[in-house]
Amino acid sequence: MVCYATTTANMRRIEMDAPALTLKDFCDAYRVCRETAYQQIRTGRLRAVKLGRKTLILRPDAEVWAASLPELRTAGREQASA
Repeated sequence: MVCYATTTANMRRIEMDAPALTLKDFCDAYRVCRETAYQQIRTGRLRAVKLGRKTLILRPDAEVWAASLPELRTAGREQASA
């Protein structure tokens, strides 16, 4: 699977099968800002590793994080099921 992310100058291709994502690639792929990603790391919701100065998110950790996000519930859905 390939995800296309918008950067300031051009479209960048992110290989979604890569074993690890840089923080920038993670943010582009999951459409979150850098501060949100660091906040998730600080609170322990997202696991990150360091390789030198780079912060990396391992693919399985990114998938676990995404799967753990709460489902969006709308008033219409709740009323329809009641």
